[in-house]
Amino acid sequence: MPEITSVRTTAEAIGRITCIKTGKEIGLLYQWDNGETQAALYDKGRKPHRVQPGKEG
Repeated sequence: MPEITSVRTTAEAIGRITCIKTGKEIGLLYQWDNGETQAALYDKGRKPHRVQPGKEG
């Protein structure tokens, strides 16, 4: 398991992720307060996966 070097506490959605083939929105791109970015893809019901500090996902 990778070592966590900086703590992430809050994130802000900074972009939408769209499917190249269909053009439909499939997720969001978040930027954490430490500058890292993380993608969160929607479940089939269009609910985003839970984004948790310190976890990739």
